[in-house]
Amino acid sequence: MVGTVGKKANRAGQGAFSEKTLVKFMKEHLSKDYPNPRREGCPPKLTLERLAKQPQQVDPSVAFHVFHCSPCYKECRRLLAHLKAKTRGSRTR
Repeated sequence: MVGTVGKKANRAGQGAFSEKTLVKFMKEHLSKDYPNPRREGCPPKLTLERLAKQPQQVDPSVAFHVFHCSPCYKECRRLLAHLKAKTRGSRTR
């Protein structure tokens, strides 16, 4: 898949991807390409919440797992979006 994306960029004469394009590709890749239907090796939800809130206080192996497990990656993205919305809401009051 990466090869295909690269060929499209080269055909368009771009030579390099924008940051926005790369982030979108990575989000899609991490969300879909690491299925784990049995949730084998997944950390508890509390650990994922801690990763979202205080990543420096979580063992690096948890982050490694999240980037290799689509369900955990999606849960972390959901938690981060919730935190971001909560922070945004508290600033507007």
